[in-house]
Amino acid sequence: MRIIDIACWEVLNVEGEWAYNGKSAPRDGSKICVHITNECCSCEIELLESRYLVCEAEETVVFGEAVSAFDRSLELALSVMNDDETALINIKLPRKYVDDEADNDDITFTCQLGLKIIENAKLIFEHSPEEKMARAIRYKNLGVGLYKEGSFSKQVSAFFMFSQSVKWLVTINTEEAQSSLAEIKAIKMHCYNNLGLYHLRNHQYRLAVAATVTVLNEDPENIKALYRRSVANTELQNYEKAEEDIQAALLLDPNNTLIKKQVEILKKRQKMLSHKYAEAMKKYFA
Repeated sequence: MRIIDIACWEVLNVEGEWAYNGKSAPRDGSKICVHITNECCSCEIELLESRYLVCEAEETVVFGEAVSAFDRSLELALSVMNDDETALINIKLPRKYVDDEADNDDITFTCQLGLKIIENAKLIFEHSPEEKMARAIRYKNLGVGLYKEGSFSKQVSAFFMFSQSVKWLVTINTEEAQSSLAEIKAIKMHCYNNLGLYHLRNHQYRLAVAATVTVLNEDPENIKALYRRSVANTELQNYEKAEEDIQAALLLDPNNTLIKKQVEILKKRQKMLSHKYAEAMKKYFA
């Protein structure tokens, strides 16, 4: 029996002999059954919000649509397992991913996990453009619903859903989907804009800039992307770039309260920096 260690959505270690049985691991959209025994958790099981832990015997679950942080970790373990395999699973996650009121402690979970693939999904390149679009839309809608819940743990889950949506979109051959190009673009822009917002709220400013650049390359007048890139560049002290974006956003939407507030924040930051440089020059020539 193999031992699979998962920490914060990364496979850290897999120990034991892999007995290949000619069957592949589950793919996104597969119908699977899991059997979980000998579980031990360092927190209340209810906090994990796991659909896998409450499954009845032989109940079928769609693989790849995990909503909670814990279930994503469990699906990561399942993704390296064979059909009909049973493995020992060790999961470690920051407690804040399951409890918004928590500190920086980790939670640990161990169990014996059995996998049975009822119907494996097709390989991604075997899907038609319409099927890929349907998957992208489903993940996007799941992400929107999670983000609206507002909690940090749900926003993290939404980030993964938006990322999954983009993954399916980029595999669509545009030559085979000419009639859907506008819809593909709209979904892609929506996801990247939300990814930019997620990175902003988590102080990942360079990633926020990267996400909004993708949007603005397609739609230079996207107000949300201009605003969010300006906020990110302000935090990175790229004030000239931040000024360009916020002024462009202000021209497009002169009555937007958030944009006007960011204009004032940027002015204060620039003034503080100028004062800092002036003081430094005084000391230099003193």
